[in-house]
Amino acid sequence: MAATSDAMDALDELADPEFWSQAGVVFGGFMAPTVVRNLVEPNTTYDIPDELYGGAVVVGAQYSPAYKREIMLGGGLYAVDKAAERWNIKQHISEAGN
Repeated sequence: MAATSDAMDALDELADPEFWSQAGVVFGGFMAPTVVRNLVEPNTTYDIPDELYGGAVVVGAQYSPAYKREIMLGGGLYAVDKAAERWNIKQHISEAGN
């Protein structure tokens, strides 16, 4: 019966609006570095590594009155994702299944 109880707890989490709010904020934190990059790079002569935009969102999240941790997670995920692209880790993982 413990497995059934655990499954029901997991389904309860999916029905929780706060969970979806947090997931949406993490996604916003993940997308924010792209917005920052699109605002900065066309207006400057610098070619800043994409990972730094994720770091900027993590730093900027410190000033958020709510959902600070979720914004930080989104920005951090962006930075790690871009680093994985730069070092071809994502490509190697994609090829591992073939």
